Amino acid sequence: MQALLFNDTSYEQHHGSQLVVRQIYRLATSVGIHISRACPMRYDWQSDERLKADIRRADLCLINGEGTMHDDAQQALRLGELAGYCKTHGVPCFLINSVWQRNDRLNELARDFSGIYVRDRLSAQELERAGIIARVVPDLTLSLDELPASGSRSGGLVNGSVFAERTWEGWQAARNARVAYLSIKALPPLQLGKGFPAYVIKSMARRIRAELKRLSSLVSAVPDAQSDKALTHLRWRYSARTLHSFLKRLGAAEWVVTGRFHCVTLCLLMRTPFVTVASNTHKIESLLQEAGLQSRLADSYAEALEQAPRWPLSPAERHSLDAFLVRSREQAYEMFRQIAQTCCQRES
Repeated sequence: MQALLFNDTSYEQHHGSQLVVRQIYRLATSVGIHISRACPMRYDWQSDERLKADIRRADLCLINGEGTMHDDAQQALRLGELAGYCKTHGVPCFLINSVWQRNDRLNELARDFSGIYVRDRLSAQELERAGIIARVVPDLTLSLDELPASGSRSGGLVNGSVFAERTWEGWQAARNARVAYLSIKALPPLQLGKGFPAYVIKSMARRIRAELKRLSSLVSAVPDAQSDKALTHLRWRYSARTLHSFLKRLGAAEWVVTGRFHCVTLCLLMRTPFVTVASNTHKIESLLQEAGLQSRLADSYAEALEQAPRWPLSPAERHSLDAFLVRSREQAYEMFRQIAQTCCQRES
């Protein structure tokens, strides 16, 4: 089966988003789905006539919703309109790995999807109130089963947030408490063989710029005053060069404080105790509910830093977490089996 992938977030300089796309390719391949083209996030498919012709010829389209489908955002609406285009031309279109929150116009567009798989129950409930059925499959980072070994643990880590102010708050709190800081920032990968030749050159240029920023950040301290430049400096200076090294740092920590959804999912994978602060949607709160760890939410970094060192995972939490991770992997594989089966039944 030939598929097109939309909202390829591996272009984001972020370990979690890059891992999501790696898992989409891996899981799709496991059920006989070949992704022939992958459209970068924010790509305007409606103005690309060649791509529209490829859509009409495809066996199916996959949309990686991730953190995009909320607040009737322009990019979310563009992806929702893709479902209608696919339906008009008889091409199954599936929304996967998605949040869903505070939508109105997007609720109507959602009726054109062949299937919707959201990451959490709160998202499914929002769709249900609009009369739309969605299945819950936790975030695809949780389907990763090749993890670095965890050795002895020592000390804590503080990680940032999607919000600039909260990231700075976390950095200041970490510095005052003399706790190590770890950014989820990732070097952009070279994008080869994804069906967009122009992006090969663009990805090389982005990689070079990122390497220069990272090197520059290592030779000077983070500025004292918050600014866009200071935040960029902070994120690169304390970044881990590879996902493996990022996971090793999480696995070696006694505890983590974070405001990042994907830092939470990766802490779950590494069984690292954490306390988190809220993000820009209900994604963290709902994830914690799914994992049975809903109490690990604080109102501020200061509160989280006070709690985290004194809060190892309890036996009950470990039991709940282990079951959740097994369930998440099984559901991820089952989602792709269902998608492949739906498309095979359509062809027959």
